[in-house]
Amino acid sequence: MRSDSENGRTYLWNSIGGMLNAGQSVVVLMVINRCMGLNASGIYSIAFATGNLFLYLGNYGVRNVQVSDLEEQNSLSDYVWHRALTVFLMAAATAVFCMYCFGSGRYSAQKTIVVALMCLLKCTDCVEEVFEGRLQQRGRLDLAGKLMTIRLLVSIGGMILVILLTKDLILSTSAAILLAGISIAVMLRAYAPHWLSPEGKRVQAGHILGLMKSCFPVCLSNFLAFYMINAPKYAIDALMEETEQARYNFIAMPVFVIQLLGMFVYQPVLVRMTLDWQKNDRKAFAGQLRKIVIWIEAITAVCLAGAWLAGVPVLSILYATDLSDLKTELMMILAGGAFLALNAFLCAVLTIIRRQRVIPAVYIAGALSCLLLVRPMTASMGILGGVLGFDLTTALTAVLLSALVLREIHGMR
Repeated sequence: MRSDSENGRTYLWNSIGGMLNAGQSVVVLMVINRCMGLNASGIYSIAFATGNLFLYLGNYGVRNVQVSDLEEQNSLSDYVWHRALTVFLMAAATAVFCMYCFGSGRYSAQKTIVVALMCLLKCTDCVEEVFEGRLQQRGRLDLAGKLMTIRLLVSIGGMILVILLTKDLILSTSAAILLAGISIAVMLRAYAPHWLSPEGKRVQAGHILGLMKSCFPVCLSNFLAFYMINAPKYAIDALMEETEQARYNFIAMPVFVIQLLGMFVYQPVLVRMTLDWQKNDRKAFAGQLRKIVIWIEAITAVCLAGAWLAGVPVLSILYATDLSDLKTELMMILAGGAFLALNAFLCAVLTIIRRQRVIPAVYIAGALSCLLLVRPMTASMGILGGVLGFDLTTALTAVLLSALVLREIHGMR
């Protein structure tokens, strides 16, 4: 058991890293809009969304499997080489997507390059994340939070500085990639003792293939889930101007605050929930589940109250854009953010109890509902229609995942 001071450091660094991760696009988009205008903001917004979509292919849903692998059935080398493979697949998928968008005339040369570079920047996130998982697995989530915090401060700070100096998205994103890579290399060297396994296990190809097979349902689910989150952005990208894309992203930013605040609330208890599950302690397991759900509800309530009182004026000032006509959309998208946070937590729960194979069916249903609802509703009702479709599909997903988790708890001895 960790001391209170150690737990305090864990929550502190995890919170700082989570808030930086949540706020990076907010701050960068604010700087871009003031320096370069709405058109550049729209390009950055869709590039950031696309990079995060392919990020889920790179991460492959392994984090929760890794941190709950308390007996180290897979070595760190297994996880690292598996991550190298998935990052290669991510880069290949990015190349195909960018060539298609440029070749079909959907994207200009500049937009294509910015999207490709943003996906490359997210590859550095994938590399770092496997080592964050190792630290969390060994009870050092505080160091994982510190690793994330330093990398984000360096890369975001460098990107903003280059934007201010050059007003060029391509140069600034390239600078962020270089700085992120350097900061990760320095921090990995500093934390070297934590990577070593006491058993000295070596990489095994069978274990890597096993991870590919066992985590594919989570990878697919995460990919589809992020598609659902960004379905309005893709609909706007296809149907509306870059300026409307930028305005939508200005009001959509607070959604990820709810999701990421929820993440650093539940990440520290996943190992404890794993132990409760292994001991068949239904009362303790259900108690932790209930506690996290209450925290997510509380975070959402605070965010909704703040958005109602000051959301539109504050966002209008931050982004130097009049958003007074989007207050309804802002409140609706924040309500959908609560379902996103709940869905992420429920997927993590199903993963640590090794029931992740049931998750894809839920997200396939959600993605199909997105295809049927979001683009047609955006075409007929604009941004309001896209947000309404987003809320309906995330709510449906939350209901289905909740039913699966409750069924598993009921089946505990």
